[in-house]
Amino acid sequence: MTLKRAENRQVNYGLRAFLWGLVLASLIIVPIMVFDKGYFIYYGDFNAQQIPFYRLAHDSILSGNIKWIHLTDLGSNFIGSYSFYLLTSPFFLITLLLPSSWVAYSMGPLLILKLSLAALSGYIYLRRYVRDRRWAVVGGLLYAFSAFSVYNIFYFHFHEPIIIFPLLLAAVDEFHYTGRKGVVALTVFASAILNYYFFFGQAVFVLIYFIIRCITKTYRFRIKSFLLLAAECIIGFSMSMFIMLPSLAAITGNYRVSEFINGWTALLYNTKRYLQILVALLFPGDIPAKLNFVPDAGAQWSSIAAYIPMFSMVFVIAYIRKSKKSFLKILFIVLVIMAAVPALNSMFQAMNSSYYARWFYMLTLVMAMMTVRGLDNIKDVNFFKGFVPTAVMTVAIALIIGLTPYESFKNSVTTLYKLGLEDDPLTFWIFVGISVFGLAAVLSIYLIQKKKPRLLFRLTAITLSVFIVGYSSYYLWIGKANTDHSDEFIQKYALNYGEDIDLEDIREVRSDFYETQDNLGMYWQVPNIQGFHSVVPSSILEFYNKSGEKRDVASRPAAELYGFRALLSVKYLFAEPDSYTKKDLPLVKGFKYLKTENGFDIFENEYYVPMGFTYDSFYSEEEYLDIHKKLKHHALLKGIVLSQYQMKKYSELTGYTEGMYLDLNSQFDENHLQNKMYPEYNNFTSVTSEFDYSEEAYYEDVEKLRKNTCSEFEYTQDGFKAVFENTGKDNLLFFSVPYDEGWTAYVNGKVTEIEKVNIGFMAVMVKGNSKSEIEFRYTTPKLKEGILISSVGAGVYIIYLLIIVIIKRKTKRCFRKKYRIKTDKATAKRRTT
Repeated sequence: MTLKRAENRQVNYGLRAFLWGLVLASLIIVPIMVFDKGYFIYYGDFNAQQIPFYRLAHDSILSGNIKWIHLTDLGSNFIGSYSFYLLTSPFFLITLLLPSSWVAYSMGPLLILKLSLAALSGYIYLRRYVRDRRWAVVGGLLYAFSAFSVYNIFYFHFHEPIIIFPLLLAAVDEFHYTGRKGVVALTVFASAILNYYFFFGQAVFVLIYFIIRCITKTYRFRIKSFLLLAAECIIGFSMSMFIMLPSLAAITGNYRVSEFINGWTALLYNTKRYLQILVALLFPGDIPAKLNFVPDAGAQWSSIAAYIPMFSMVFVIAYIRKSKKSFLKILFIVLVIMAAVPALNSMFQAMNSSYYARWFYMLTLVMAMMTVRGLDNIKDVNFFKGFVPTAVMTVAIALIIGLTPYESFKNSVTTLYKLGLEDDPLTFWIFVGISVFGLAAVLSIYLIQKKKPRLLFRLTAITLSVFIVGYSSYYLWIGKANTDHSDEFIQKYALNYGEDIDLEDIREVRSDFYETQDNLGMYWQVPNIQGFHSVVPSSILEFYNKSGEKRDVASRPAAELYGFRALLSVKYLFAEPDSYTKKDLPLVKGFKYLKTENGFDIFENEYYVPMGFTYDSFYSEEEYLDIHKKLKHHALLKGIVLSQYQMKKYSELTGYTEGMYLDLNSQFDENHLQNKMYPEYNNFTSVTSEFDYSEEAYYEDVEKLRKNTCSEFEYTQDGFKAVFENTGKDNLLFFSVPYDEGWTAYVNGKVTEIEKVNIGFMAVMVKGNSKSEIEFRYTTPKLKEGILISSVGAGVYIIYLLIIVIIKRKTKRCFRKKYRIKTDKATAKRRTT
């Protein structure tokens, strides 16, 4: 702890931090809003996810559609899909007060508010560690406008964790320094509900923070206090279960969660990654998805940015070289080691194998603290011990990357060389210039304050404000310049929500958006087969990945996979006129040009298969997996894919006999699939080997399926309804809706077992020669259990607070009683004397 000056208590520095951040954020964001006619349009994920997600979730909640949402990919658990992005964000909840048409306009003001609150929360944590609280205000700005924060405007939902993190640390400090109870539980609760992914990383940091502070004796370790702290953490976490439990249930089976780091990749990065980390500390760095300083280092979307505006590493290095046993020094070194070792880095994301640096905002807060503590004690800091190494590393990296020659072209006659390893020289040198300018400004401020110490804060405040606005604005405008679709396109064809499309059934059938703006169908709020979304049912991932069409963060089935369009009941296809050549028509087999509206050529599927249909052929999943990936889309129209257990269970339909798969089971190995166009087995004859995969056969297969489809189908708030008139025998009725544990199916009012078929979808048994009314209802898995645990946790928290209040009152009464007794004795003694 540092001293608190009396004058600091007379000024609301928290308000100053917020308003200062508000002004700077407005100067950065408002010009873009003016340029975009009131909107804040950026590029990449911001345009493709944040804007449409906000409006879609807004409209879904207000309409009561909060269980299953058919407008996300092929359909998704609403809470599971959107809790990561926005559901419990107070900024999103604000938009529920607005009309739907205002939601997109709110993104800019909300971003300004987020940055302002990040400055405030940074100040709240840092104020304990400086004598002059003005420097805590500066520290809040350094944190709120660090390169990490500016980089992650691309990911609009990352700023909620940035805001809550300093408050979490401040609460832990408050618990230890003042003994205040109940605050830690609240901040743990807030952190957990804002974003479960970031919460687990923050839990790891707090544990490291606590251990280091105890080791350095800046925290006094007491068993009783530790147990109370642990109890508050558990209570706060339990109160978050209403959103945490269903969210965790939704990501079970997602490959991005289940693939853990191991082997040599857990111990070392390649050399370029280490250079990339160093660049992230010394330069504003690359914009998301556009690696420039180290182009082929990978991790374009990893959020690898930690630059402190203007000051860079100057006071960080100076602080490290001055301090011996400071907890800050040890904490920073530990964090740098964790950033350099893959397994340790992955601890902040549940040991996942993908490389991310999305915990670097924690590092920037530590660096901001070291910087403002140096400014607060500038007379005691050896400035040049920090400035010289920072300047040398900055210039050295700039010259090495910017002037290293490489062979760009060579033939038998000529060899051409170019200078610079960067991808975009102009942007590279501008960012180098920004870093160098920042160092020059810091040096100038230091030299001036040597003669006029009173000018230190004023010079820092002015120069830093100009620097933050300048570098952040340039960063954002560079991002806008790299967008795949112009602001005009977004405004004219996406943010008009498809109002110029004149198709009566556009919201009842699925569409295909061919190589255009990601999630355009979500902007328009029409069902479609494209989906750029990280959290969708695992059955969608399973379907695409086992069907030879990789699905990581987006569903974008290739145009040549026309069978998927029939299987998934796609009726319309939208294509930008300039995205294909007219001679290539039709884009997808079976589609014909219909008309041009809302800036798109519209095609209609002449072989559209309505949702809900039956097959007359059946084959096993193992047989399907052995089909060449180029044929799988067609094979799914020839027969329904079942597990061997299902083949046996419905033997009257499938023709299953005992020992049918004996030879297949003994030889099939999904890790060594045959790389052949047609399936071929030794001693086993597969029905798939007899399939005709020609284009003519495709049309015949579709016509056969179209004869046995639902006569009625509609989406409901918690699922869908359908009517099917079965003129044949008992059969499985297939729906291309992703399988999920939350589904319950009713056939003619009776609960009916749901079968997982066709590698990720659903089917129910319907009686032959009868009319069946089918209804699928969805209930969010683990939601009830989560609400129950949260209720119990809230009850325990209230009891905990009551106990604290009672103990405090008893302590005060005991103290007063002892004081009165002592006073009475002293009075009696005086009287006797």
